[in-house]
Amino acid sequence: MSVDVSCCAPNARSSLLLWGMSIASSLLAAGPSTAADQIVLRDLTILSDRRVDRFSDDEIRLDNGQILTWDQIEKAQIAGDQKKFDQFLEELGTPLYRIRQRLTVGDYQALLRHAEALYPRFAQRRSKTAYMVAQAVMWGRLASGQRALAVEPYLRCNQMLGAAGNQSMEIPGKRRLQFDAQTGLCKEFLPLWFDRGTAAEALKQVTAFIEQTPDACPAAGLYQTGLKLTLSDPQATSQMANFSGNHRIADQLAAIYRLQQEVLAGQGGVAVIAIETSLTQLDASLRPLAFYWLGRAYLLKKTPDEQRQGLLFLLKIPALYQKTFPHVAAAGLAHAAHTLHDSGNQRASIALRRELVSRYPGSWHAVRQTRVTDAETQPEKSNDD
Repeated sequence: MSVDVSCCAPNARSSLLLWGMSIASSLLAAGPSTAADQIVLRDLTILSDRRVDRFSDDEIRLDNGQILTWDQIEKAQIAGDQKKFDQFLEELGTPLYRIRQRLTVGDYQALLRHAEALYPRFAQRRSKTAYMVAQAVMWGRLASGQRALAVEPYLRCNQMLGAAGNQSMEIPGKRRLQFDAQTGLCKEFLPLWFDRGTAAEALKQVTAFIEQTPDACPAAGLYQTGLKLTLSDPQATSQMANFSGNHRIADQLAAIYRLQQEVLAGQGGVAVIAIETSLTQLDASLRPLAFYWLGRAYLLKKTPDEQRQGLLFLLKIPALYQKTFPHVAAAGLAHAAHTLHDSGNQRASIALRRELVSRYPGSWHAVRQTRVTDAETQPEKSNDD
């Protein structure tokens, strides 16, 4: 439709022009806010009938309530803050995509560098994306032999899963985090650490987590105590006295800690008896740890029969837990090899060291052992020996 204003009086023409300009301005102002954005996903799906309502590090929410994550998006043209959107996509899109890919195939060592790069950004967040990043860091560190440094991201994963309630926190791949629901103790690693420098750094991280998290699970304090025992921190003794006794598996771990404390002090007393008489009642996930410290305790005794029993405890770990707890199995082999070396049985010691390096090449003890080039050289021991 067109309007001829030439025949109108000057004042009327002026009013009509102002009215037309006002309508045009309104239409132009309304246009961008109602126009759809264009989003191209990595699977080549094109969303051209939706608008980006808001976005953050965690997700992109569309106007119909649909939620996307940055790893899903290839590129987008939006009516909102395009510059900030592009910055987020550049910083988060590819790393999150790499993490998702490697979680899907179970390549945990390869995902670690991508997860570590994003972890400081997501550590304090509670979204599904934050959980995926923290879980990737935990599993990546475990796969790379950084077991002590896996504790803090594990505690954050446990906290997020607990806070999620019925909300799904699914991640790519078939693997799911295994832990005791009551205490939060993880069933994928045991509190047995050998590198004191790494343990000190892990202790700082766990302590900071506890200070920031008033409702931290009981496992946080238990892991903190274990790290302190590794570092011979005198506060570990007083901390063990504060264990409440409300959870069976926590009480069992505390009893193993008391055995560890006796062994590191060069003693063998009531803790040995307490653990040995309750072996069949121990939670299955704690038994390899109990075998290790019982083996160490019996090797402190004087008679050959008792020392032989100590070796049997240590060698039982690689026999039963080679796949489930390889680092504890490696520790058992390493200490048994050292004991046999000291007793003069060089042939058996060398055989165990070869088994250590071949079966557990990524373990702390195997890495240390590969530095020994002379077959007659005494095998490296743990820092807590």
